[in-house]
Amino acid sequence: MGVRFEEVYQRQKNAVYGYLSYMTKDKDTAEDLAQETFLKVYLGLKGFKEDCSEKTWCLTIARNTFLSFARKKQPVLLEEADIQRLEAGYESGPEEKLLKEEKAKLIREVLSSLNADDRTIILLRDYEKMAYADIARVTGLSETVVKVRLHRARLKYRSRYEQRGGDSCGM
Repeated sequence: MGVRFEEVYQRQKNAVYGYLSYMTKDKDTAEDLAQETFLKVYLGLKGFKEDCSEKTWCLTIARNTFLSFARKKQPVLLEEADIQRLEAGYESGPEEKLLKEEKAKLIREVLSSLNADDRTIILLRDYEKMAYADIARVTGLSETVVKVRLHRARLKYRSRYEQRGGDSCGM
């Protein structure tokens, strides 16, 4: 089982950590929750029925781990790691870099202003590129409800983004 776990971990660590980073806004907390998530993955691997994708299963565990954490402490979004991710491979002049940093900060602030459910659906669909069916499994909602909530969450995001002076929609 150790080899199988290592394979699952290597394939899913970025998705799990990325999701938890966005949801907690704290690198150390995200790492702690990712460790807790993968401990649960390790313990549950024997019982994994493969009725959903491995990624969906791991992100469901990550979401539940986050929700347990969120009951104890109010989560917000990560800042510095987001900037680095958005700037990966970006070599431009200082003015363009500053504009990109400002846009990244605005995106983080607007995402942070959404409730955890809206953030989760947006992140799973737009950041993780998950299918509606997989998001439904992670969140425990129907596909139809996921589509409706995603639409509403994007409208909230767009409205708040534009209210804060953002161009187009920042997504």
